[in-house]
Amino acid sequence: MEYRNFWFKNRSDRAYAAIVILLILVLAWFNPIVAGLCTLVAFGVYLVLRKTEIEQERVWRHYLNAVSASVTEASLYATQNLPIGIAIIDEKSMLVWSNSVFRDWVQELSEGDRLQKLLPQTQLAKLWGKSGYFSTRIGDNYYRVIYKFLDRVNGINAAENDNPGEAYMVLYFDDVTEAEHSKQESVAALPVFCYVQLDNLGEVSSDLTEVQRSALWAEVNTMVLDEFGKIDGFIKSYERNNYIACISRKSLQQLIDDNFKILEKVRSIHTVNRIPVTLSIGCAYGEESFAEQEGEARLALDLALGRGGDQVVIRADGETQTFGGRSQALAKNTRVRARVVAQAIHELISQADMVLVMGHAREDYDSLGAAVGVAYMATSEGVPAHVVISEDQETVEKLVDQVRATPGMEDLLISEEAAQELVTPQTVLFVVDTHKPEMTAAPSLVEMIQNRVVIDHHRRSNTFIPDPLLVYLEPSSSSTCELVTELLQYYSDTIELNETQASALYAGIVVDTKNFAVQTGIRTFDAASYLRRSGAATELVRDLFALDFETVLTRADVLTRAEKIDGDIVCATIPDDAENAQILAGQVADMMINIENIHTSIAIYYNGEGYSASVRSDGEINVQRVMEELGGGGHQTVAGGQFAPEETPEEIKNKIVAQIRAQKEENAK
Repeated sequence: MEYRNFWFKNRSDRAYAAIVILLILVLAWFNPIVAGLCTLVAFGVYLVLRKTEIEQERVWRHYLNAVSASVTEASLYATQNLPIGIAIIDEKSMLVWSNSVFRDWVQELSEGDRLQKLLPQTQLAKLWGKSGYFSTRIGDNYYRVIYKFLDRVNGINAAENDNPGEAYMVLYFDDVTEAEHSKQESVAALPVFCYVQLDNLGEVSSDLTEVQRSALWAEVNTMVLDEFGKIDGFIKSYERNNYIACISRKSLQQLIDDNFKILEKVRSIHTVNRIPVTLSIGCAYGEESFAEQEGEARLALDLALGRGGDQVVIRADGETQTFGGRSQALAKNTRVRARVVAQAIHELISQADMVLVMGHAREDYDSLGAAVGVAYMATSEGVPAHVVISEDQETVEKLVDQVRATPGMEDLLISEEAAQELVTPQTVLFVVDTHKPEMTAAPSLVEMIQNRVVIDHHRRSNTFIPDPLLVYLEPSSSSTCELVTELLQYYSDTIELNETQASALYAGIVVDTKNFAVQTGIRTFDAASYLRRSGAATELVRDLFALDFETVLTRADVLTRAEKIDGDIVCATIPDDAENAQILAGQVADMMINIENIHTSIAIYYNGEGYSASVRSDGEINVQRVMEELGGGGHQTVAGGQFAPEETPEEIKNKIVAQIRAQKEENAK
């Protein structure tokens, strides 16, 4: 037995010993014999007590060592076997150490390998020196990973760490797969509100007998109910052509994965007059309340109908997705709506003290012609009116000059700055040939003027003029000029257009129909006939479209350098220094779409700030959807868009072609 510090353990022991010795010395002075006996007794007692104390310390130390060893063993066991994977990496994301649980979960990774290859979606270098957590998926499992930076650790394990003093990062992998699956199941079961409408059943069945009409309705109704029944959805008809439905998000995803084949199935129903039945669906989810969700679903249906029908629009968390839209918008034979809208416009104008009209920036003939027609509605009632035009008028420069040279119309066209000075609380703003506030000739007026009216023939997009008093949106019409011409016929019995006004409207129709070759219906010819009777001069219109010799040569040169892609796409780039580049691009795109076996044509041109594209289709590809994905818009067969100044023609071409290819793959499903 080893007795270290046997005699005196601490200072208090030495103090007590000194007192005892002092007392014995005093006693020895009087009686040495008694003092000697006391000394022996005191020494014996001390030896017994000290030995007992040392033995107790030995037993206690043994107990503490045993407990410490147990705790160390338990800690090591916990580190190695708790259901949490632990990995320690260095600054290069090399795996320095991992526990057995982590190695069981990730068998393809061993010490010395880079952990980054296991987490390709997470940049570990950006996490270095920090602490926090992130979620990730490895294989079929989901993990919540807590990471902690260990600054200058003196060895993770003295036996295994060759570089004591280095910095490391420890990552704790908590398997949350079961919780994630439960979360996904809960989300998949959340409700989706849907509004469903047979958007053209009235037009399709107008020429059918009552028996045929009933048979058609029964067939379509049965198909719609069956399709929603297959996905365990609830659907209820609340009007003859309208339904309200509720499905789960899982069912909605099934419809998306199936590319909404229900549209094609309904479209395949044959009618006596061979006009296909089309379906529009508006869906919404993700809102805080059912009331908000229902409102978003109704808005989605309005958007689908405004885009021409035969499609699905999904509104979720402020984002919009569209599917379908492969059919041409069916021209409606009824003119009841035109008459009602004309009367409503008459009422609004009669209450205004000023009417301002504007189209989209970089006006074309349809935009400016429609604006001139609407302005005449106001002036015919004695209400002052002006057309607000943008600074870039290159495309319609000849028409602008013609308007300003016409007696009584010299001051009709004004700038955005001049219009701002005319605004009053009673001013009415008409926006024609566009419904996107950011694309208007004077966006500031949209914010300044509260009384807004929209007249447009483009399919409705995600952005729209806020809170309009009246919207006249007809995607089935050839042009906005056609819509305005119809409104003029019902606006007043005293309407008498002059030659410039009639020719401007006529020019807009001619341009958008490619000289009555595309997107032309009975109402288009009726409108053109009315304008000809009102004095539209074909010679004047021809002069507006006439090109100089240099432009014709440039067009020929552009066509010779056109590029054929995928066998059915043609792309051409207009030289940056070309005159009338926008007009030239439109003409080149129109000419190329007439090439045999070509389904899509692209013409890219410089607009003074960056590059734009004019895109055409023969109907095989919905170019409106193509360009909407890239920030533009238009019609199913005619579309365009502007791109960022830093984007090159090659990059723009690749983007458009990629969208066309994606739509081809979608249509092939």
